[in-house]
Amino acid sequence: MARQAQQALERAASPEAPGVAVLIAQGDTVIFRGARGRAEIELGVPLSADHVFRIASVTKMFTAATILKLAELGKLSLDDSLAKYLPDFPNATGITLRELLSHTAGISDITKDPTPGFTRRDADTATLIAEIRKRPPSFAPGTGWAYSNAGFILLGAVIEKVTGEPWYDALQKQLLQPLGLKHTTYGGNALLIPGRTAGYTTDSSTHQVSNAKFISMTVPAAAGALVSTVDDLRLWMRALADGRAIGKQGLQQMTTPAPDLPGTPSAYRYGLGMYIWHIRGNTMVGHTGQIDGFAAVVAYLPKQDITVIALANDDNFDARSMGRRLAAIALGEPFPEVVAVPASDETLQALEGTYRIDENTIETLSVKDHTLYAQRGNKNVIPLQMTAGQQLHFIPDELSYFVPVRDTDGKIIRLDYFADGDGPAQALPRILKNSTAP
Repeated sequence: MARQAQQALERAASPEAPGVAVLIAQGDTVIFRGARGRAEIELGVPLSADHVFRIASVTKMFTAATILKLAELGKLSLDDSLAKYLPDFPNATGITLRELLSHTAGISDITKDPTPGFTRRDADTATLIAEIRKRPPSFAPGTGWAYSNAGFILLGAVIEKVTGEPWYDALQKQLLQPLGLKHTTYGGNALLIPGRTAGYTTDSSTHQVSNAKFISMTVPAAAGALVSTVDDLRLWMRALADGRAIGKQGLQQMTTPAPDLPGTPSAYRYGLGMYIWHIRGNTMVGHTGQIDGFAAVVAYLPKQDITVIALANDDNFDARSMGRRLAAIALGEPFPEVVAVPASDETLQALEGTYRIDENTIETLSVKDHTLYAQRGNKNVIPLQMTAGQQLHFIPDELSYFVPVRDTDGKIIRLDYFADGDGPAQALPRILKNSTAP
């Protein structure tokens, strides 16, 4: 298992580029812990598994747990109206804390008239709330699902109202200090944090590395402003699993799926501050995160008591896929390495055409300069690589892939799509060959 994890780590990062720290544990036993890449490229500092990373939206797990902790202490209820804490917020009487935690409150992340340079300036809680107030709701509370950073910023404001102190100080007192998480803290830009890595971004097409854009960590706030290490995050998942963080029912509450409302993703569900995924037929819970310069994933398989963590200092790193690779290794069912084989233009051209995903979306395959490309709707065009078994994998390698299906005459009639490398497959029937429109 350790050998396979090391191989996955070596494929994922270059020694001279931004990199990733990873960890696999079962129970209290660390099975693999390692890092590859640079923590500081300009100074040539190698990345280590001890380094501190921004964890972006993984912060939401901690914010949600703080709300649950305050509920456990009787200081609030998950079914309280937001109006109890923010009475002047639009439609606050119709929004509950539970809906904010599950992304079903309709609080929008889309700013129609953004303030120039807003993310580069420090903002207090009142300023953040004023910015969120300007956005029309995505839907009426409790009638849909849409991921909302703004909703968790509001939860941070609730924590401040209840405790009378900044959300990160309350989080520190309620969870981090009692659990001994010494390297998990608010990642303020001006703070001196020992072991903090620099953040980078790698251009997908040119592979050029540059320093990440500046973002004031006051802006993501309770939705994404924490920093941590792989070891602290392992301890965090242990504390959630054994009930030391928020009681024995805490993890169950966080991982109970929200109602299946319009907008709910088909490939996964969301509870209270945690995703519910499936891998190799097993349930896996946790959270991903991505912010300027960094990407992260923390995942836990309850049945097997397995924890996997990946923290990268490159915001273009696919942390979610890395987490799934590590989990599959820990389960003894690793995803195979993709080995591309040359394909003739005739073979590629036979795949050209459009394939139906759903009533509103198509997948278009096209050939240019002897390379097959895929485009979902109007999204980016992504090159594909073919394996000896004619699986079509994206470049750079990610887990999801297509398998062409032929009729008795050998004509391709559909693509079977394996999301995240697992079944069951989604059938994408062919609509029209050599066309970009259905």
